[in-house]
Amino acid sequence: MGESKKCDHNDGRSREEEAFRKMKPTNEVIIQPLTTPISLCFDWMQVGSLLPIADTMDNNSNNSHGNTEDEHNGECCESTAEQNRAENRFYMVVFRSIRAADADEELLYAADAEAHEEAKRSGGLLTYWYGSLNQERECFATCIWRSREDAIKASKLPNHLKAASLASTMYDFYDLQRYWLTFSSAGEPIFDSVASLISEQ
Repeated sequence: MGESKKCDHNDGRSREEEAFRKMKPTNEVIIQPLTTPISLCFDWMQVGSLLPIADTMDNNSNNSHGNTEDEHNGECCESTAEQNRAENRFYMVVFRSIRAADADEELLYAADAEAHEEAKRSGGLLTYWYGSLNQERECFATCIWRSREDAIKASKLPNHLKAASLASTMYDFYDLQRYWLTFSSAGEPIFDSVASLISEQ
């Protein structure tokens, strides 16, 4: 009798959080936050290498021609490509902006910090990254969620609504983009645009 194996989903989630916490921006997005393609904004291969994706893919591949007992032991780890993709799909929100010259930075940063803490308490937030302004007052920010539902839930909370209400007066321009972010078994990122909401004052 083979030893029964169990998938530790909590361990997988911990590895997801650790991977996105180590997400490093590139020089391109710091210098040109409005125009750098999303695929070049971060060292995505490093993130992908830390995710538990390859392990799941390898286990499923090994089980595909195994005996009935092995297949039964691997039931908790989904065996189809579509199920793997669903587990390996994250929701990414990107905010590119030009800050107004007369923006109240103290108010803006305070509202942003409160919304961030609120989002962490709400659950599902894997990372939040906010770049510094360049000489043209351009900026790139992003948050990555475990699911779209988590992001929508947080977007309805009071501190988020307060921060969002400042956009029309704090920015000369902003572009809010949403993506499905998935990683191949080799750790390569795949971006699928969900929608884009552009506002220019």
